[in-house]
Amino acid sequence: MHNHTARMLLAAGVALVALIVSCGTGDRPLNVIVVGIDTLRPDHLGCYGYERATSPNIDEFAAAGVLFENTASQAPWTAPSFATIFTSLYPSQHGSMDVSSRIRESVPTLATMLKERGYATGAVINAPALKPEFGLSRDFDFYDMTPLGGRRGDGTTRDALAWIDEVRGGPFFMFVHYFDPHIPYGPPPGYDDLFHKGYEGRIKNPFDIDDFSRAREKLFEEMKVLTPDDWAEIIDLYDGEIVYVDQAFGALIRGLEERGLTDDTVIVLLSDHGEEFFEHGGFEHGHTLFEELIHVPLIVSLPGKVREGARVRNQVRLLDVTPTVFDLLGLEPLAHFEGVSLVPYLTGEGSVEHRAGNLLPPHIAYAEAIRLGAEKKSVTALPHKLIYNLISCEQEFYNLAQDPGEAHDLIATGGGSLELLEQTLYRTLLGIDETWYVEMAGGGSGHVFDIEVASKRGLSVGRIYIPMMVQPDGELVDLELQAAPATEPHTLSIEDLEVDGRMLLAFKATPGEIPLHFDLKIDGLSALASTYLGTSLEKPTEMPFTQKAKREKIKARGRPERRPPETPYIAVWVTENVFRGETALTLTDETRKELRSLGYIQ
Repeated sequence: MHNHTARMLLAAGVALVALIVSCGTGDRPLNVIVVGIDTLRPDHLGCYGYERATSPNIDEFAAAGVLFENTASQAPWTAPSFATIFTSLYPSQHGSMDVSSRIRESVPTLATMLKERGYATGAVINAPALKPEFGLSRDFDFYDMTPLGGRRGDGTTRDALAWIDEVRGGPFFMFVHYFDPHIPYGPPPGYDDLFHKGYEGRIKNPFDIDDFSRAREKLFEEMKVLTPDDWAEIIDLYDGEIVYVDQAFGALIRGLEERGLTDDTVIVLLSDHGEEFFEHGGFEHGHTLFEELIHVPLIVSLPGKVREGARVRNQVRLLDVTPTVFDLLGLEPLAHFEGVSLVPYLTGEGSVEHRAGNLLPPHIAYAEAIRLGAEKKSVTALPHKLIYNLISCEQEFYNLAQDPGEAHDLIATGGGSLELLEQTLYRTLLGIDETWYVEMAGGGSGHVFDIEVASKRGLSVGRIYIPMMVQPDGELVDLELQAAPATEPHTLSIEDLEVDGRMLLAFKATPGEIPLHFDLKIDGLSALASTYLGTSLEKPTEMPFTQKAKREKIKARGRPERRPPETPYIAVWVTENVFRGETALTLTDETRKELRSLGYIQ
């Protein structure tokens, strides 16, 4: 999708700026402020039950708005998570997955969408993973990166209010990004000894991982020598950073109140991800999908429109933030939004409903985009959660109500709940982005099909994974196909499969640059005359043949509208992403150095 097409999509069905529904005082449209506090665990905030007095200002803010107790992030690190927040797309869809990828140019962000509607757009940013090359800066009028020497929370508040003063004559959208709780933990004087208990060990202020290996597995191994007192000191410093950023947030709210803006401003407080303190043998973030990394705070305030002091126990997702903002502004959701509006929870009227065409219903949370280590995916439908390792095909299954710390894997005794989440996970994996399909049609009489697909050309070897058998109605019928890693991960082979009606083989292949090699047979003979490709139903000129992913308008979870005229036949096609476009990212030397200093790059 080209930029001009994306622009047309944004404008379609939406009134001009002058006709924007106004929910503010008088005729003024509402302002929007999203406050993102990086690396903030909800269980370290008083309003989420923490015993320490870390967050009096956030607690007061929660008492005036709606607090969501069970919010799931769609990624365990900064770039993909904030990209999801501001696009209402999953990482696989918007393209930002790791440190070498960025948001697709064709994907509109909240800044894009509100700028199209006459909003001034500004951001104060403090994370190298949000630098312009990652794509989030697009369509911000003002995108102020951390100045040389860094910027703490008080400076972030000061600079955010200064920009608001420049544009407050009209509606504005502001993204205020605080970075203080992120490693290194170095609370300033006055906040560095709030929870200090006479500790005299090896942990210093600021605490960084410079004393340990930068290689993640070695880092985790070396950190095993830390004592309980060492870990207590690390958490003391982390909590001191939270107290400090809480004060900065309080100053932001007071600044808005002094300017008379709080009644006309949607304020959303959230975090992109949490932090691990060796709960599962690791530290920091980006390496797992356990709750300490993907359970995040979410609080929304809009006086007079949003309930005060309400708490919502239903599971929601960061994916839902942009649709919720749209709804509060009186705007219709865009067709591509994967999230839903949470306004029924904010007002206490009605319920959140599934939108037709969405990948998942609103009560199910999906997460992905591991930064370090094997890529993993998870689905959570409270109280149950399934984590799937894409490389080893191993699964973990937890009951979060009985085991909130995810210490007891129930994969051996999961039963029906596990099967339901398995089906949900595999459907999501197949539907979320580019997937290959091989349809086998017997035409009412049993025919035998042999399918071999290889991702290998010369020295270039790819990987074929998550092969699934799918009935025409979408039911997955052969989970055993993916239960164990293939001995030849670049080859998929199915022999002597008898099909009476129709059956689909679905699989993923990477990298997409390598053409796939197909060798197809029906009843033991070459299927050259009975094989059809893509929407055009063209036939290959030889068997075996090679085929690259054709850029055709076959939507994810869809199939070509036309069918081959006669059976038996084999049809081969590939679905496309919601948005297309390049995701490859070339980091500047400066950004690479900054990311390496944080352990993001080994």
